[in-house]
Amino acid sequence: MLVKIDNAVGLINQTLKYVAAALLLFVAVLIAFDVIMRFIFNKPVIGIAEIVANGILIIAFLQLSYAVRIGGMLRSELLVNRVGKRGKAVLEAVTSALGMVLFSLIAWASWSPMMSAIRTLEFEGHASFQVPVWPVKVVIVSCAILAVLNYLILIAKAAGGEPEPTGSVVDL
Repeated sequence: MLVKIDNAVGLINQTLKYVAAALLLFVAVLIAFDVIMRFIFNKPVIGIAEIVANGILIIAFLQLSYAVRIGGMLRSELLVNRVGKRGKAVLEAVTSALGMVLFSLIAWASWSPMMSAIRTLEFEGHASFQVPVWPVKVVIVSCAILAVLNYLILIAKAAGGEPEPTGSVVDL
C-alpha cells in the first residue's frame, strides 16, 4: 500500500516539478520581453512585475514537494555521517516530523487567507493591471499539504528501515 501511495505522490511531485520549470521559462521570457521593450521602445510592459512576483512564489512552492522527496531540504551532512544506520533513521524521522509541523502550520495559517481571496476575488496590482491573488494562495496551501504527505512517507520509510533520500531521484 505504501509503495502505491509513494509512487502516486512521486508522480505528482515530478509533474509539479515540470510545471514549475515551464513557468520558470515563461517568467524568463516575460522578463526578457520587458527588458527589450524598455531598451528599444522605452515602454515597459505593464503588469510584468506583478506576474513575475507571483510567478516566482508559485514556482518555489510547486518545487517544494520534489525537494522534500529527494532530501533537498536543508540538512547537516556532518551530523548525519557521524551516526550509524539506526541513528540516520531516527534523524530522518525527527527532521521529517519537524518538516511536517512547519508545513502543516503554513497550510493552516494560509487556509483562511486563501478562502477569503477566493470568496472576495482579491486582486493585487495597480489600477491599470491587476493579478488575482487566489491562485498563489491555493498553490501555497496545496503544496504545503503535499509536502506534509511527503514527510509522512519519509517517516514511514525511516521506520521501515529504508535508506534516507539521496539527493537525487530517477524520473518516473
